[in-house]
Amino acid sequence: MQTTSTQELEAQRAVLMRQLRQAGPSVEGSIAMVPRKCGSKSCPCHQGELKHQAMILCKKVDGRSVATYVPKDLWEKVRRWNAQHKKTKRLLKEISDIDEQIIRNYVSDKRAAARVRKSLKVVDGKRVQG
Repeated sequence: MQTTSTQELEAQRAVLMRQLRQAGPSVEGSIAMVPRKCGSKSCPCHQGELKHQAMILCKKVDGRSVATYVPKDLWEKVRRWNAQHKKTKRLLKEISDIDEQIIRNYVSDKRAAARVRKSLKVVDGKRVQG
């Protein structure tokens, strides 16, 4: 039994598609903050006392992990871009799920339309409920 009509699903899809069109820059991967030594010999981190933070963006490329160093000036932008990528993936998944349900509804919608056509009679060249 259908729980959501095809028209309702198409309306939901239209809302998601509008949200998808508003998407901005995005970047795939996982953000990791890692300890790192700086280049200054006089810094305590060079003697192993403290570590500075560095951001890297990790993702799989051809089955291998690849890390991209993110300059500190870009940390906030990269976080927003990464969040946008995750939102875009979620929207695409929801759209795909809706489209799959529309496919499932197709046969029952077609059968219902055929039943309606069969229930109509032709009287004086016009179809009437009968």
